[in-house]
Amino acid sequence: MTTLYRKKIQCSLCKVTTEFTGISSTNTFFGSEDLDTRPPEMMRSTMHTWVRRCPHCGYCASDISTSVPEAESIVKSKEYTDQLNDLEFPELANEFLCKAMIHGVTMDYKAASRALIHAAWTCDDHERPEQAQLCRNKAAAMLMLAEERGQQLVAQDGRSTAILIDLLRRSGQSEQARQIIAARRVKTNDEVLLQIIDFQVRLLDKNDVSCHTLEEAIGSKSAPVISTEERKPISKRKGFFKFFSRKPASK
Repeated sequence: MTTLYRKKIQCSLCKVTTEFTGISSTNTFFGSEDLDTRPPEMMRSTMHTWVRRCPHCGYCASDISTSVPEAESIVKSKEYTDQLNDLEFPELANEFLCKAMIHGVTMDYKAASRALIHAAWTCDDHERPEQAQLCRNKAAAMLMLAEERGQQLVAQDGRSTAILIDLLRRSGQSEQARQIIAARRVKTNDEVLLQIIDFQVRLLDKNDVSCHTLEEAIGSKSAPVISTEERKPISKRKGFFKFFSRKPASK
């Protein structure tokens, strides 16, 4: 089960104190992680606690009690306030997008990538496919920028590549996804990553931009692509959780 708590936090920018919900504990017992690392339930439904928005000044962060020097000017900018109030996106997605904006300006491209991915998940939940695609497009670009600057989204070799391929595929950038696969597949010997890449190739061949899970990807190489409706758990395989273990939220 997921255990929540309530805590009062003072915003580091405007000094207003607000009560927020946090997570004491949760789990990922109910299914498989998605290819872009979105966890299964019950952690899946805790995203509303991964970002906090000051209701007074609009500052969005994992922890609004701390801030970077540039945060105040960013929060007051027209671009930030327009995004925060953009009715085309779910409210929570706007908060993640604003969080990403702050990280991007301060050149924390790794954290910005993660926030953009979280925004895409939120749009998925609210059935906003166009907005979700836009968030994934931005996340893929930000992730590539992070890699160029030596910022790894995750420490484990190959995992960022797996995430990037999925972001490109699900945002409709099939050619870019194939280019990444062609350039990086030959550089890995990791069996799990190779299975994931080969599965992504089959999805690309079918022009499939939908959500798929890691359990699907680590099936046999000849296994057919399983539709969302037909998807059923398969046995957990060696290396699965080691390769894709994760924390519930980035900074």
